[in-house]
Amino acid sequence: MAFVLLHVSLLAAALLSIPYFLGDFAAYQFGLYLIYGMAAQGIGFLWGKTGVLPLGQAMFFGVAAYAMGIALRDVDGLLVQLALGVAILLVIAGFAYILATLVFKGRSDSGPYFSLITLALAMIAEQLSGSFPNITGGFNGLSGFDSLAGLDPFGSFYYVIVAASVGVTFMLLVLDRLPVSLIAKAVNDNEPRMQLLGFPTHVIKGLAFAFSAAIAAIAGGLFASHQGIVTPTSTGFALSAELVILTAVGGRFHVFGPLLGAVFFGWAASEFRDSFAYWELLLAVVFIVVVLKAPGGLAELLKSAFNKILPHRTKANITTYTAPPARYARTSESLKFDDVYLQIGVVKILNGVDFETPKSGIVSIIGPNGAGKTTILNTITGNFSVSKGKIQLGTQEIQSRPSYGALSVGIGRKLQIPSVFFSMSVAENLSIAMMAGRARTLDYFKLSTLGWRGDGLTKILANPTVPLANNIEKAVQFLPQGHRQFLEFAMTVATDPSTLLLDEPCAGLSPQETMLMTELVKEFQDTTDGLVIIIEHDMSIVEAISDKVLVLHQGRVLAYASYREIKSDPAVQAVYAGDTK
Repeated sequence: MAFVLLHVSLLAAALLSIPYFLGDFAAYQFGLYLIYGMAAQGIGFLWGKTGVLPLGQAMFFGVAAYAMGIALRDVDGLLVQLALGVAILLVIAGFAYILATLVFKGRSDSGPYFSLITLALAMIAEQLSGSFPNITGGFNGLSGFDSLAGLDPFGSFYYVIVAASVGVTFMLLVLDRLPVSLIAKAVNDNEPRMQLLGFPTHVIKGLAFAFSAAIAAIAGGLFASHQGIVTPTSTGFALSAELVILTAVGGRFHVFGPLLGAVFFGWAASEFRDSFAYWELLLAVVFIVVVLKAPGGLAELLKSAFNKILPHRTKANITTYTAPPARYARTSESLKFDDVYLQIGVVKILNGVDFETPKSGIVSIIGPNGAGKTTILNTITGNFSVSKGKIQLGTQEIQSRPSYGALSVGIGRKLQIPSVFFSMSVAENLSIAMMAGRARTLDYFKLSTLGWRGDGLTKILANPTVPLANNIEKAVQFLPQGHRQFLEFAMTVATDPSTLLLDEPCAGLSPQETMLMTELVKEFQDTTDGLVIIIEHDMSIVEAISDKVLVLHQGRVLAYASYREIKSDPAVQAVYAGDTK
């Protein structure tokens, strides 16, 4: 918090000194830069955290400006005007949330469509705002209203803008250090893993977009008072594109970046727009160069320069806290496939799969490549919807659940290729996993949540042979493949599942690491008395840990029995030859 207060205090001091040193007109200009900078900060939060780029943010900015202008013109009383402003903000945020959740529900790859939809909406808003002169003033714009509280736009209203800018910056800096920011960044880093951890990513994107739209609305409301007129261009494509450029050039990954971009380009525009005929072209070139060569923007360049001058401070250790129990009922249940078929296009992948596991124990799935082993796990976790048949966990049918619903019934999954958050540290990966299935709304706004530890994760970290505790602050992208395997296993166990799905957890491990992973799997099952379903090609591992073995061939169950029975089955011998390390 001291870091946040220091930076916010410096920002406030710098902005408050502008009228004193540069005069009221300069303060008026800086007020406009700050308004655009606030709107760009909303884009930076959404784009920098979740990776979602809104191309029509001016729609929220302009709609709020029009609504506030009408309120200032037609409604008396400051409190009533402010109440209407809050109502406008809530309506805009609600619309943004609904829009984003509808676009992203069921489709994690809808980012380009979302960007184009927001762009289209901004163009529609610009057209509509010029088509109703009785409401918006038409193409001449809405005018004839006083500033909020009658404050002078060339004088005291500047301090209202400064207060709003400092307030938004403070809020963003605080959020940047809380679990909610880590969750948003994780969606951008690895959305499929977030879904397997039980996070409905379309809701997270919806909330982030609603928050960014609310910031744009605040800026739009201030714009109306500051300018005294609102025109259709305040809602359209040109302003939307400019806000994106300000965000990119200033730095979308930093809270101060968009403000820096707005001030830089605002000053440059005032100096060169009228004297340099190709100003817009220069702006576009700068944007392209920054995106390609310096995606962190000016803020990242300044940060790198400061890091070279100032000594690097070691990050403080996070205090650990006992994590609350998982919100789902942790009971061991049998898993049953009842005549399950899966066909994608003309390709038949599963062809009437029937089997039922015990309530606890370790079941290994083996079979030739293409037999449908991983597909079995995909249907359990909802990554694929079955074409026919039922999948039951205990008495619950789970074949129609989305992948983010798997953990809600106690299913945790580790993928074949380690699926972790590569841009984050080991500690951050584990923190996200500890929040999965446990955190409630308020927990995402508490620093203590980042230090949660459960029994399963604590045991793994305490094991000196597991290569995680000594690399806790290391970025995952620098870990070797074997260490990532152990990290993903630890993340999956951290969710405290009652049914654990493991897809070749020993792939890429040395013989010693394979032995360690096998011990960890057996220890998990012994400790929890849960159900473990593991895909494995190494027959020595299958023999060592399996209570039962399921053999698949061409999408069908070829055999399902103990390892000894499977090994001597002529039908299995005819189609499958396992291997050992």
